[in-house]
Parts: sequence; C-alpha cells; structure tokens
Amino acid sequence: MRFKSNPMFKAAVTVLGVCSATVMAGVDAPARIYRCGNEYTNAPANPQTCEVMPAQTITVIQGTRPFGAPSAVTAPTITSGTKMAPAVLPGAPSLGAASPGPVDTKSRDAQQRAILVAELQQTRERHAQLVLEYNAGEPDRIGGEARNHQKYLDRLANLKAGIARAERDMDSLQRELSRLPSTQVAQP
Repeated sequence: MRFKSNPMFKAAVTVLGVCSATVMAGVDAPARIYRCGNEYTNAPANPQTCEVMPAQTITVIQGTRPFGAPSAVTAPTITSGTKMAPAVLPGAPSLGAASPGPVDTKSRDAQQRAILVAELQQTRERHAQLVLEYNAGEPDRIGGEARNHQKYLDRLANLKAGIARAERDMDSLQRELSRLPSTQVAQP
C-alpha cells in the first residue's frame, strides 16, 4: 500500500506503461500492404492507384527438411581450450550420435548402390519391352488404328519417345553408379 501512494512509484508505473504501449504498438502494428494489380507491396510507386489490403495476421508454417539433412542446427561455440565444439541451438532437436562412422557410410553407399542397380534393371526391362513393341518402326496395329492412321502415328511417336527416355535413364543411372565407391574389396 505504501508504494501506491508514493509519487515516484506512480511516475515509474506511468512511464513503464507508456513505454510498453509504444513498444507493443510498434511490434503489433504491421506495415500497410497495397495491392497494385497483381503486385503486393508496402511501398507502392503510386498509392492512389493501389488498394490497401486489410490487416491480417501472419502465419509461419515450418517446412520439411530435405532427405539427408541434419536434424538439428548447430553453431560452433568456443569452449575452454582451443578446440571448437558444436552447440545445439535452442529449440533444435538433439543429434543423438556424433558424425557417422565408416561403417555407417559403407552401409549407406551399399544401400544406395542396391537401389540404383534395381532401378537400372527395371529401366532395362522397360526399354527391352518398348523396343520389342516398336518392332523396328513398324509396330502391329491395335484397336482402331487400322481405320485411324493418326492414332497409329501417335502411338509410334510415343513408343519412340519412350525408348529415348529409357535410354537416357539408363545412361544417368550408369553415371550415378560409376560415382559411387565400389563395394568390392581388392584381393591381394
């Protein structure tokens, strides 16, 4: 009760109230957003020709991490001594283990190689099927293609494009496989 009657306390509360109201007004008051045709801006070249958009709250949605990205954001911090140690930033999940060892890297490379080999095999099978159906540029006519020559030409073009696509896919898979380290161990 003694503080409420003290004039210094009243002045301090008034100053704090005015300062916090000023700070909060600056934080909560978003800048005006104008729509000028298809452009949204807060600094229009000609505000008279633009429409002021109503104030809305801004929602930030966290995106997903790309595959293989670390699960925590780390920043280097100086510890006692001269070594640098990573420190997990607040709000970031823990990494759990240290950097992957050679066994983890080898198993990951072997798994990646197995996936690429399986994809290459599927692509080769698809290519062989398309080449067989293409029949050296004279595939058998099916359905209404006997009466409608354009349907036949369209299917012929699709087969030709499919063969070219399968060949490109096989080449790119071969390149990816050549970039991976070999899983075979050299015999002495």
